[in-house]
Amino acid sequence: MSRPEAGFLREMAFTCGVPLTNETWRGWPLRLGRYSAQGAVERLVADVDTLIVWNGGVSEVTLRTSRDIDLSAREEAVRHQLVRRSGMVDFLPRGTALDEIRCQGELSGCVLVEFEPGRVERFLGYPAAELAAERGLRLGITDAHIVDLVSRLQSQALVGQPWGTLYVETLSLALASYVYGRYGSTSLAPLSAGVGMSGPQSEQLIAYIEDHLTEDIGLRDLAALVHYSPDHFSRLFKQAFGATPYQYILCRRVERAKSMLRDPHHSIVEVASACGFRTQAHFCTIFKSRTGVTPGAYRRS
Repeated sequence: MSRPEAGFLREMAFTCGVPLTNETWRGWPLRLGRYSAQGAVERLVADVDTLIVWNGGVSEVTLRTSRDIDLSAREEAVRHQLVRRSGMVDFLPRGTALDEIRCQGELSGCVLVEFEPGRVERFLGYPAAELAAERGLRLGITDAHIVDLVSRLQSQALVGQPWGTLYVETLSLALASYVYGRYGSTSLAPLSAGVGMSGPQSEQLIAYIEDHLTEDIGLRDLAALVHYSPDHFSRLFKQAFGATPYQYILCRRVERAKSMLRDPHHSIVEVASACGFRTQAHFCTIFKSRTGVTPGAYRRS
């Protein structure tokens, strides 16, 4: 969102719009914001489709909004009033202008997700229509699935994405597919009958994964290997392997870890690193969830 310069909520008086992610992040750009208990801010414009997930206290909010597609031609402003609570979701299609925001109540915060058009197309494989801009913005929606996905992305961003690029990209794809499929005007095309990965493609993927288990494999990297968009690739992969790329690779890493743990000369830290886990804590969590025991207990058994 801008004033009208590029960027969403970058100069907000309530410290809203602090970047949470940087250029190494492979998911949607995230920003954190916080509103004071009371106050006002004027004239902000959403440059890209923007999703806002709210947290914190209860606040009475008054908005005046309009559409400002080319940052010059403005429609007549519309006034909105609502009581905002933690867990609510707002959708601002590109070009939505917030001409005025006033709030009264408790401190509240938010996570802003920016759906950059180029990145949306790279994930989905086609230009996604805006968030049904003709319907205008939507405020105060309750959607637990969106809140969960954004919360998981935020958790990864806060601690340097310890679960890896594949996990972040998988969450980002799931969020975009869900948001544009349910709230936008983009429909997810079903897989055609009889369409699937070829035997050579499957073999190529298996070989690549086995050769790169120690590395931070990305969803887009795998999809590019067989010339699909991440969205189409993920669906074809699950059809072919019976699991998502993320779950399949976790399984292969755990199987390799089992083999390495049988050799007492490998420390658990070494096993975690050799199997592509960024931290020992993540390795232990995943290993126990899939085997029922910790790596140390497995070694002793």
